[in-house]
Amino acid sequence: MKASSKWLMHPDLHQALAEGRTFEEWLNDRKPSCSYARITNDKRDAAGVARQHRNNDEFAAQHGCAIVYRYTDNHITAADPDIERPAFLRLVRDLRARRVEEGYPIQGLFVVEEERVVRLPEDYLKLHRALTVDKHGLYAIADTKTVLDVHSDAEMLRGLLTSAMGEREVVRVKRRVKRNVRDLALEGNPVGPRRFGWLGADARTGRKVNEKLDPKESKVLRGAIELVLTGKHWATAVTFLDDSGYLTLRGNRWATTPVQYMLTNPALCGYRMIHGELVTDPKTGEPVVGNWETVCTPEEWLLLVKRCPVWFNPDGETASSRFRDKVLREGKKNFREIAEDTRRFFLTNIARCGYVDDGGNMCLAKMKGNGPSGSNKQDRYRCGDPRCNKVSRRADYTDKAVEALVVKVLKAQFAAMRPDEKKWYGEETLAALLVKRAEIKENYKSGVFDLAEYLEFKDDNDRQIAESQEDRNDFYAEQAARNFLAGFSEEKWAGFDMRQKRKAATTVLQAVIIHPIPKGRPRSGAFDPDLLEPVFRASH
Repeated sequence: MKASSKWLMHPDLHQALAEGRTFEEWLNDRKPSCSYARITNDKRDAAGVARQHRNNDEFAAQHGCAIVYRYTDNHITAADPDIERPAFLRLVRDLRARRVEEGYPIQGLFVVEEERVVRLPEDYLKLHRALTVDKHGLYAIADTKTVLDVHSDAEMLRGLLTSAMGEREVVRVKRRVKRNVRDLALEGNPVGPRRFGWLGADARTGRKVNEKLDPKESKVLRGAIELVLTGKHWATAVTFLDDSGYLTLRGNRWATTPVQYMLTNPALCGYRMIHGELVTDPKTGEPVVGNWETVCTPEEWLLLVKRCPVWFNPDGETASSRFRDKVLREGKKNFREIAEDTRRFFLTNIARCGYVDDGGNMCLAKMKGNGPSGSNKQDRYRCGDPRCNKVSRRADYTDKAVEALVVKVLKAQFAAMRPDEKKWYGEETLAALLVKRAEIKENYKSGVFDLAEYLEFKDDNDRQIAESQEDRNDFYAEQAARNFLAGFSEEKWAGFDMRQKRKAATTVLQAVIIHPIPKGRPRSGAFDPDLLEPVFRASH
């Protein structure tokens, strides 16, 4: 199940508005609220979150409340601080604004149990500050039939303690899992998902996963190993595996990186590595040999690792260990965005190879931008598949031809589109917080507050204002992103940087297939734009 997040108007309100009733008529003096639902591992096609919303509807009705909006994070954990929950973040923003983007008010939150919405102290603080932005906030938990007093100090302490205990439990579970993995490794038990070359589990015979070799797959695996051991290039091993008729266990064609990983995995010779370290016997210090059939000797495995020490290396760092260390030092980063920011070529990963083999199969591998080299004095796009690598084209001519087409299509689709210029829907809340700041300051000056009270109220109010201002900035940034192509013109295109041009191009283009130069035509001949085949997305 793929993770998904959404926030939508409640179906009852949507139907009432469609029938011509006003929001006030539908609300009928009930307290406007919202519902949040979340499941970590959804195995029933969103049925679980739907039940949570239904239970929240019932509990809200018992307390004179109406659910205006539903927020859903499906198949997303709340226990990992590195995993974003888009619906939760939108919920916090809307609660702090005290209204949704359509302008309808919300004041309360209903959940079936507290762990659905918060499991970490920092998330509880975000939610608590949003609920207490004014005196109308309400927080209700359906399973325990509880409506919490979010404005009391005792509730804040309870929430922090509960979420902290949840965080500790998550840490304990992670430690238990790590310990279990190491225990299984020390015992030599085969574990994990099925590897290519081994048979899966069989409950009837008692066979464990990865315990016995698959007679056919292991023969192919051994053939690839021998190619690398004799000094053949990794691309040769990739071609050999492709020609074997087998796909990867995920159903994909073979590629260099997964082949290197597979052919340097210590499991090939019965060893295991955990976080870059060989699992060894605590008494002898010798590597633990697992209880499964192998396809190579430890000596052969060491030779394979020497050919590619990127993934497994008993004598030093690997790409994985370096990445873990970097994450610990700098935190996780979106490397795809970083790469996109530094792209130099307009059509990298948009252009695709149009070479057709003898069987009539088109390559369609993504083409990469390459600088001048050898006899090529200009930048070029070249097929990125080492098994093909048969098509290349001069980059500047290709870019010019595709840009002209993209600009024409963008003008047709977006020139008449008017930009969305909505006002930040939390402006009233922010204004009220600023008024409150002035009141706090005036109360201190007039002697109503002593210094300790003033600092306590001031710090809390300052945090609320800062978060509300951040929400406003995010809202306008998102609106600007939606308005990116509105009123498109050639002048607008001229002002785009490379990232913006690529983003605009992929809005209308799925790909650009670059066909090979026909036989008999000189490669040094004039550039032929007819050999470029654009593949368009559905019209906006």
